[in-house]
Amino acid sequence: MRDRYVAKNPLCEECKRNGKLTPVQEVHHILPLSRGGTHDESNLMSVCTPCHSSITARDGDRWRRGRG
Repeated sequence: MRDRYVAKNPLCEECKRNGKLTPVQEVHHILPLSRGGTHDESNLMSVCTPCHSSITARDGDRWRRGRG
């Protein structure tokens, strides 16, 4: 699934929105699997590691886990 998505979306989608061309490093689930998200392409996003960290921190998905 990841390889297929990256082949179609080889650049970080977040960087692209900001006019930068950065190779993809990770595939992000827009709605996390833990909250009912799926592996459907409409729920995936190609991102570089810095953008993935920024999105995850903003959404609180990693750092909030276990604190609730």
